[in-house]
Amino acid sequence: MKIILVPKIGFCFGVKRAIDISIETFKKKPRPCQVLGPLVHSEFVIEELREKGIKFINSLDRAESGTVIIPAHGEDPKVLEKIKKIGLGLVDATCPLVTKVQNLAKIINNKGRQVIIIGDRNHKEVKSIQAAISGKGIIISDAEEIPKLKIKGKAVGVLTQTTQNPEKVKNILKKLKNKFRDLKFYNTLCPTVQSYQVEVKKLAPKVDLILIVGSKNSANTKRLVEIAKEKQKQVRHIKSARELKKEWLLGIKKVGIAGGTSTPDWLIKDVIKKLKTIKS
Repeated sequence: MKIILVPKIGFCFGVKRAIDISIETFKKKPRPCQVLGPLVHSEFVIEELREKGIKFINSLDRAESGTVIIPAHGEDPKVLEKIKKIGLGLVDATCPLVTKVQNLAKIINNKGRQVIIIGDRNHKEVKSIQAAISGKGIIISDAEEIPKLKIKGKAVGVLTQTTQNPEKVKNILKKLKNKFRDLKFYNTLCPTVQSYQVEVKKLAPKVDLILIVGSKNSANTKRLVEIAKEKQKQVRHIKSARELKKEWLLGIKKVGIAGGTSTPDWLIKDVIKKLKTIKS
C-alpha cells in the first residue's frame, strides 16, 4: 500500500500565532490565563495548552481575576469592552485576517451597503464578523437562500468567512449578482486555506482512499472533506490515528492524507505510522 501525503500540512499562520500568543501570555501576564472558548478547533492543541497551565472558559461569567485570551476566530467587540470594564487583562489572539474581515464589514456597513456574509452562521468567526456591525449583516450559507432575500433599493457588499470553499462562494456570488444590480464583492478567503484545498483537489483523484485528519468541529477541515468527496468516493474524516479501521484499507493500493490548518503535524505523522503497520 502506497501512502501519499499532501505537500502542505500543519498549522496556518493564524493558528500558530494564537498558540504562541497564549504560551507567551501564560509566561508573562497575570494568572490565571483563561481562553474564552476554544483557542483553535483542535482538541489536541487545547489539551496540550491545558497541560501547560492555561485554562479554558465557555463564558466570561466564569472568568477569574487574571488575563483573558480571545481565540483565533474572534469575538464580539462588546465582550472585549466588558473584559476591560471589569478590570481583567485582555490579550487578543484573533487571526489578523479575521480582524481584517471584521474591519472591512464595518467599512462596507458605514458606506450604506447591506453587508452579506457568505459563511456558516453558527461558526464563531461568522458570529464575530456579524457582531462587529451590531448584527446588521445578512448571513448566507447556501445559494438556495438567495431567492428569499428581501433587500429593497440598497447597494450590497459581499464578503466571506475566511475558510469557505471558493467554488461554493463562486456559485453563491453568481446568483447574488443576478439578484442585485449594485453589488461589490470583497475576496476575504484565506490564501493558506485555499492552498490546502487545492492540494486536496490534486490528491483525491490519484488515490483509492483519502484520509482527512482534523477536528470534527473545524470548519476548514470539514471543507477539505467536502472537496475530497467531490473528487473521490472513498473519504474518511478522522481526528487521530486511533479512529483508523483496518477494514477501510481492504483492497486499497494508494492512500492519500491531508489535514486542516489547525491539525498538528504530529497527528498526521501518527496516522502514517499506524498505516504502515496495517496490511491491506
